[in-house]
Amino acid sequence: MAWRPRFPQAPPHNRPLRQLVAQLPMRALLPLFAAIFFQFAVLGPVTDILDGGRHGIAAMLRNALASGAMAAGFAFGSLRRNRLVLASMIAGSLLWTMFAGRWPAPIEADAAALHAHLVVDAFAILALTMIGYGCFLWFSNVTAAGYLRVRAEIELAHDIHTVLVPPIARTLAGFEFFGVSHPSGEVGGDLIDVVDTGDGWFAYVADVSGHGVSSGVVMGMFKSALRMRLRSGGAMGALLADLNTVLVPLKSSAMYVTLACVRSAAGGIEYAVAGHLPILRVRGGTVEEITTPQIPVGMFDDYAFVSASMDCSRGDLFALVTDGMIEVFDASDRELGLDAIKHLLAKTAERPLREIADTLLAAARAHGAQLDDQSMLLIRCA
Repeated sequence: MAWRPRFPQAPPHNRPLRQLVAQLPMRALLPLFAAIFFQFAVLGPVTDILDGGRHGIAAMLRNALASGAMAAGFAFGSLRRNRLVLASMIAGSLLWTMFAGRWPAPIEADAAALHAHLVVDAFAILALTMIGYGCFLWFSNVTAAGYLRVRAEIELAHDIHTVLVPPIARTLAGFEFFGVSHPSGEVGGDLIDVVDTGDGWFAYVADVSGHGVSSGVVMGMFKSALRMRLRSGGAMGALLADLNTVLVPLKSSAMYVTLACVRSAAGGIEYAVAGHLPILRVRGGTVEEITTPQIPVGMFDDYAFVSASMDCSRGDLFALVTDGMIEVFDASDRELGLDAIKHLLAKTAERPLREIADTLLAAARAHGAQLDDQSMLLIRCA
């Protein structure tokens, strides 16, 4: 099993405003709900004018407070999908409709007093409208603008992630490669890569702990550092040790990178697994788990990483997957698990690599909702 913890995924939202309200804290949403309150509080003086101004200032204020509070409550319950608040607002509306008519009877006033009363209503409408509009501007210029700015940065990070982790479909030095990575959010922390080293190839799947932009940044640093280090050659254990030395001071102490990597070597394949799921080798219908138990890259200074070697025969299939492929749960909270992936690999090992990848992804999606980045790299000795 990989070392990274599993994080719950926020439920998807289809409407932009609902998504915004769902993600922002209540303090940031106060201007929005204040704007809704004041805009609908206008119904108090409007109703008083329509009724001829016969209920007094106190009744007008009471209607304004009730109208604004109910509108803000309905907006909060709807946008936050809070059924308790919605039910409370519906009950409050019914009670208000039933008992509003039992307030003190209309007052009688002369023409001058009635004119003064209607002037108060008119100024109340102007004041409430201006305050509500000001709250909307406050929300749009400060809260919403900040959110949109962050969204733009996330979309840029997503574009960069797409460039750093493209799909892989190539043949190199007698081996066939196919890899895909599907992030669980806008920016993923998984990495798949195949590097032509001139005298062979180096392929790996990596998984950065955490989610979001920070994991994407570490993932980009890791890929750049690894590709640069490959130019110097040397044993795979020394390569991982150098990556560890470079990565430790450039990230937070809670972040690390799990890794499963293989490369062509004389007479076989050199491999190393660092805190990651084992490499799966399919040969003759049997699936083997191949690993080197050691910690992830970037956890501690001065760790001595090791590698090992294995033989490779024509038709062998190697599968490198991330834990997002197996940590998928059904309605009964049962995990898909590595054994299910091994079973599917044994059944489909003779098919084209793209079909195998599609089968594995379809099985994961059918089992349950995606909670983590789902990535795999398939290698066949052709």
